[in-house]
Amino acid sequence: MLSRRSFGMTAAGLAAVSFFTPLSLLTPAAAADAAALEMFIKGLSTRAITELTAADSDRERAAKLLPILQEFFDMPRLARHTLGAYWKRATPEEQAEYVDIFTQYMSAVYGRRFSEYSGQQLAVQRVREEADKATIFTIVEGAEGQPRVDWDVSTADGKQMITDVRVEGLSLAETHRQEFASVISSKGGKVQALIDILKKKVASL
Repeated sequence: MLSRRSFGMTAAGLAAVSFFTPLSLLTPAAAADAAALEMFIKGLSTRAITELTAADSDRERAAKLLPILQEFFDMPRLARHTLGAYWKRATPEEQAEYVDIFTQYMSAVYGRRFSEYSGQQLAVQRVREEADKATIFTIVEGAEGQPRVDWDVSTADGKQMITDVRVEGLSLAETHRQEFASVISSKGGKVQALIDILKKKVASL
């Protein structure tokens, strides 16, 4: 479950750049909003790099990443999305338990992957804003091929929260959703079965 995937550069991703407006061509108010979103992503990146590089083990990296996910990411929303139609089939107790273990699982998995970090930096390329959401388009400088990473951010109620991350166009939320649905389906449609599996994964990481 959740095996590594290879993210290739796509022509659609390159073509999409032409649809975004540089900050210099925005109205002062829009430019200020875009700058705030850019600072939001840069703040997340700086904090994650600073705290996780200071960790000495996968377990410590997971512990440091957990509050970052809770502060910058809309984990309840992501959890609901990754369960798909099974969310409504789960009991309120299962829903609450799933949100908690899903958040722990994300911190454990991506905390461990951060052990591969070797000085790469995020560089913001463009910001696209809509009514109550935005997408910040970045590249990973220092990584082979400078992969593109797009951050979907909710700006509702004046609060910025990440709702999805796409690496070379591949949604991490959707990837987890497909894999989790496969697991639940193989376990007779029981959400509790997935919860128990994630608990074991977290304990073993």
